[in-house]
Amino acid sequence: MVETKKSTGSRIISGVIVLMISNIVVKLLGLLCKIPLHGLLGDQGMSYFNIAYNIFITLYMVSTAGLPTAVTIMISDTPANSARRKQVERIFRVALSVFFVLGILGTSIMLFFAKPLAAMMGSDASYLCIMAISPTLFFICMSSAIRGYFQGHQNMVPTAVSEIAEAIGKFAIGILLAGYAISRGESIERAAAYGIAGITIGVALGMLFLIVSKALYRADQNTLYESTASHGKISTRSEILKQLVKIALPITISSVALNLTGIIDTFTIINSMKLYTTETLAEEAYGNYSTLAVTMSHLPSAFITPIASSLTPALTAALLAIKTAVGPEEKREKQARAARVMQSCLKFAAIISIPCALGLSILAKPILSLLFHNQDSVEAAAPLLSILSISVFFTAMLTITTSILQAHKLQHKPIISMFCGIIVKIILNIILIRQPAIGIFGAPIGTLVCYFVMAAINFYFVVKYVGVHVSIIKNFGKPLLSAIVSSVFTVLVYYFISAAGHPNAATILAILITAAVYFVVLFLLHTFTKSDILLLPKGKFIYGALCKLKLMR
Repeated sequence: MVETKKSTGSRIISGVIVLMISNIVVKLLGLLCKIPLHGLLGDQGMSYFNIAYNIFITLYMVSTAGLPTAVTIMISDTPANSARRKQVERIFRVALSVFFVLGILGTSIMLFFAKPLAAMMGSDASYLCIMAISPTLFFICMSSAIRGYFQGHQNMVPTAVSEIAEAIGKFAIGILLAGYAISRGESIERAAAYGIAGITIGVALGMLFLIVSKALYRADQNTLYESTASHGKISTRSEILKQLVKIALPITISSVALNLTGIIDTFTIINSMKLYTTETLAEEAYGNYSTLAVTMSHLPSAFITPIASSLTPALTAALLAIKTAVGPEEKREKQARAARVMQSCLKFAAIISIPCALGLSILAKPILSLLFHNQDSVEAAAPLLSILSISVFFTAMLTITTSILQAHKLQHKPIISMFCGIIVKIILNIILIRQPAIGIFGAPIGTLVCYFVMAAINFYFVVKYVGVHVSIIKNFGKPLLSAIVSSVFTVLVYYFISAAGHPNAATILAILITAAVYFVVLFLLHTFTKSDILLLPKGKFIYGALCKLKLMR
């Protein structure tokens, strides 16, 4: 098996960059979408929107969470022999058939059981939004099959473009439809349903793009390895289906558990707060928290998710290369390379997530004031975001360690950590939110503790079963120290400029100066190693430039 000229490490980071750019665009468009939507629908209208969206996300994770990853792993794991192309296409066709059935089933559940689902969430009026978003499940299932196929070939571009198309549809069409409904004098629940229909249309556009991309793609010209003369066996459809289920089921369970925090909040916040306040006030509290605080806390994942998405297929291929190594020396070399990839991914995730967590916590109110114009909503959401933002770091670590365990065929291990975290979340939400003195603050507290428990258990599994020695000082200590030092500049810059009567300018300048100081301190502490920099595209050039600037030694 002969590797192409482009190194595995470079392919990983190239894939990360492509998905990171698309994720940033998608997250920004999602945030920009919610700002005018919040202005049109208010806290109560956004509660209907978010209730439907969280139900959709839960059913979406049940339908698709594990299968794209399973397709990715199976394609990455297919040997480069004369049967590779036929084997890969058969894997894709089997997966597409499964996705089709799941998509029809999920859409039917949301469409025909919209009213019971709305009642279960404690908000009867949200059923129209649930019905409006229901077709999205079918479209996203079809898209997920094709994305798994492309990511198995480590081609992240179609996934990135389709996600941006979806976000544009959600952003442009959703706002236009909601505005149209409001101009016609429609009720707030109907206007919210119009707005959420933009997601359905956007996902349909993304699916059409992926279908065209798949029809035009030539896998044999883009494969990661050159074809060899060896022959290989083509698996039967039943064998592929069994393998898909074997890989996908534990991933699906862990992914559903990871995303259950949203649906737990949806179910518990309104139902619990209705014990001591009105349904309208409970809906407004939920709409405020889920639109402002939760949306902002999810923004850093645009930088983390691509690392995990690119790590799984690349690490799977690296582990396959270890099995085919000739001699102990080559095997040790490939094992060391795989270990460096995992360490670098953990380090990059920490470098991104730690300052995001601290920065969002410190500047919660100024950032929300910059984006949202309803000051009552901002005042209510800011302290919630300050608590919730700390979970950004634990979410990042959970995402990366889960990908590492999945690539090592330890898909069942994250299920244990997710289950423990979810139990903690349910207990804390029920106990805390039902206390009038705590109320809605119980939701971010429960989420923070939940992700801490999940990440801690996942790290234990990575150390014990994968054998990765995680350097606390290099991977986490130096980014944390850099973030603390830069946070001093955050507070000082914001205080002095806002005192002069320019709060929005103070927020923007504080973020920019903090970022600059943060990266300078990172280099002063020698956080990056030569192997980290060489993983980047044009890594040798970047390393040479950094050495000339005396930022690397």
